[in-house]
Amino acid sequence: MRDLTVACVTSVKNATGIVLDMTQDTLPILDHYAELLDSPRDEIVSLLAPMSGAYFGELLRRQFEDGRWVIDADDYTDWRLKFERCSLTFNPIGIALEVLLGQDVPDWGAQLKTAPEDELRSKKALDVYGDVRDRDYYTFTVRFEAIEQAYLGLLNDPGGMGPKP
Repeated sequence: MRDLTVACVTSVKNATGIVLDMTQDTLPILDHYAELLDSPRDEIVSLLAPMSGAYFGELLRRQFEDGRWVIDADDYTDWRLKFERCSLTFNPIGIALEVLLGQDVPDWGAQLKTAPEDELRSKKALDVYGDVRDRDYYTFTVRFEAIEQAYLGLLNDPGGMGPKP
């Protein structure tokens, strides 16, 4: 995972001249890098999704300080970022794939998951955003904000705190 994160930082620097520094402030730069793909080809997406997803996931893990990676070295579809203080989990590489393609990609775990008893609280936390335009939804910046909102909503209203999925 570290190699993928370093590869992302290097690729973005080579393409834009800007160094990603593992902060939320660099997500618009990562979004710009993703937009440089004007017609995503499978071989390009298969390289960029793991790199940018690893960077995005690692940024989130560091930001919230209690995330941990669950990794299957052979299958990116099974990668997950899970949090210890709430039941939130998702696949950052799945999110990257959706950002790169600009559409939902089934079976990649990009959607935020919680324990069943926490779903309503997570949904309420996300409802404060209202409707989001597709072009905004498929960005790392907005996905970060949504994840942060769900995470903080679960922490600040610990009603269910069910077992982690």
